[in-house]
Amino acid sequence: MKTSHTAPTGGTTPTRALIVSSAALFTDMLVHGLAVPVLPLLPSVVEAGPAATGVLFSSYAAAMIIATLFAGLIVDRYGPRTPLLIGLAGLAMATLLFATGGPYWLLLVARLAQGIAGGMSWVAALSLIAATTPMEKRGQSMGIALSTVTLGVLIGPPLAGFLVEHFGTASPFLFATAVTLSDGILRIVLVKDSPHVTDDTAGPLAVLKVPGSFSIVLAVAVGAAVLSAIEPVLPVHLGASTLIVGLLFGLAALASIIANPIVGRLVATASPRLLIGTGVVAVAAALTVTGFATELWQTCIGMVLLGFSSALLLAPATTLISEQGYKSKPQTLGGSFALYNLAYAAGLAGGPLFTGITTGLWGFTAAMVITAAALAAIGGVSLTRLPEGTHQAK
Repeated sequence: MKTSHTAPTGGTTPTRALIVSSAALFTDMLVHGLAVPVLPLLPSVVEAGPAATGVLFSSYAAAMIIATLFAGLIVDRYGPRTPLLIGLAGLAMATLLFATGGPYWLLLVARLAQGIAGGMSWVAALSLIAATTPMEKRGQSMGIALSTVTLGVLIGPPLAGFLVEHFGTASPFLFATAVTLSDGILRIVLVKDSPHVTDDTAGPLAVLKVPGSFSIVLAVAVGAAVLSAIEPVLPVHLGASTLIVGLLFGLAALASIIANPIVGRLVATASPRLLIGTGVVAVAAALTVTGFATELWQTCIGMVLLGFSSALLLAPATTLISEQGYKSKPQTLGGSFALYNLAYAAGLAGGPLFTGITTGLWGFTAAMVITAAALAAIGGVSLTRLPEGTHQAK
């Protein structure tokens, strides 16, 4: 996300920007979470096989990455309001297409539309905060907005399971359409103008050039991949109801929410290398436990470990990536969080694709062991040049 230009802030206050941005990120990840326990069990998806299911899940993040690059250009030219509205339209279309239940190609179109909407909304939301919030308060506001991502991930899967059990497979997506329309009202009513950033002109490439940033990117990608990797394959492997699957993913998200503030407090005193290294070990243990689990309670242990491992990776990485923005020249927070988004989306894309293919070739247990080894290797590489501590530029 490259942000520049000189347009005034106008009538969109920092509070309005934070409300709209938080709602946009929450809605995007709520819809993502609603799809997790439902899509792998749809007949058209089951018939397509594990590899195709992996493609379906990873296509969201792939489209998100591409849309993010174009969204930055649109924000530069027109400001954040336009991509916010594009994202709204794309998400509404995606939820309605999901409600059809198939065929597979139509669900793939819906998933791509969802990814495009996510890319537009994420860049626009963070750009809106950057354009309306003073630099000294910007990191806090972006942190609050990004915390709603976890909330959406937590609520989505169990809610989808409940809705499917009582109202059918189309109901989660019809509910998502209603939430999207409510979110749209906020975007239209609270964002009257389209302010541009005037003091945060560097993009993600400038932050990536700062020593240590690539290691942080790898940690973020692993943290995103660890949960997304099992999304397309675990529901089919378990053969459980949508409600049970939704509760399992909700359990992982709840563990992550509980662990995040704990790890966040440790970031100031403990070595980031120690925290992220522990997260890498937890990733390998979580996927191995999940792969070999033969009872539901064993799978629950694996899911809790997945949630904790994600927090151990992402909480320190979020702090470190913002610090890298202060070290870049010129200083940037927008570029930092744009780089974070791209790394997160890369993990969301790679995880499902990898497990979908490996499950189709060698089965679920072998796929989990191979994925554990691959993510542990990538996480190990991330530790080699990881910044040792944090400091905030004055």
